[in-house]
Amino acid sequence: IVNLSRFNFSLGMALLLAVLFLGETYYCLDLVVQSFGYYCWYFLKVAFQTDAFERLGKASMGLGGAPDGKGGSDTWMSAWTIFYWGWWISWAPFCGTFLAKISRGRTLRQFILGTLIIPSLYSFVWFGIFGAEGIRMQRLPGARRGR
Repeated sequence: IVNLSRFNFSLGMALLLAVLFLGETYYCLDLVVQSFGYYCWYFLKVAFQTDAFERLGKASMGLGGAPDGKGGSDTWMSAWTIFYWGWWISWAPFCGTFLAKISRGRTLRQFILGTLIIPSLYSFVWFGIFGAEGIRMQRLPGARRGR
């Protein structure tokens, strides 16, 4: 199973590098860096967003809400939060058991790097490169035909 996992990872890396170097390389790298910067810049703002003004009522009542009338309802945030709580509570025992099993004998630093930081950065680069090429192909008609 180890060799199958290594082959799968190698195949994924080959696909990632092919998309990166056969497409607009500088555009992909620029978009990854720019998106990571936006992510870091807006992280705290989005993390503490609670839709407090939506609880005041609709904008037409003069009490709050989105000025364009297209905002969400006051129940959206609480329903979304409860959904995530349920999801995490249901999966936490499985994830915790798996991470404990594969991390036996490792230090806390290795555990944090191997389960939080490195996978997050790898995912950011993966989605950034494929997202950049997808956006480029969508916005440029010639890119769809390989020009």
